[in-house]
Amino acid sequence: MKDYQIAPARYAKGKMAIHCASDGSGWKTRAMSLAERLANGRYSGRENAYIVSPTAATRFERLYAEGWSASNFSNKLYPPKAEIA
Repeated sequence: MKDYQIAPARYAKGKMAIHCASDGSGWKTRAMSLAERLANGRYSGRENAYIVSPTAATRFERLYAEGWSASNFSNKLYPPKAEIA
């Protein structure tokens, strides 16, 4: 099951909304941090989602699938951790 869902934004024409599921811990999940980084902090309380362009939504899906994450504090992107051989 995915931690997020992407759909056309209802109140922002031509944009996509990334809806991220919470894990209940009070901290942002990897999907939330990555979506916030790609949306430049643009969160819509009306839609309960991060609002991004269609290109950024595609980039989000690719980065999330590859294992990238973003810092909750510095907003930097971090590559996936290499597997230990």
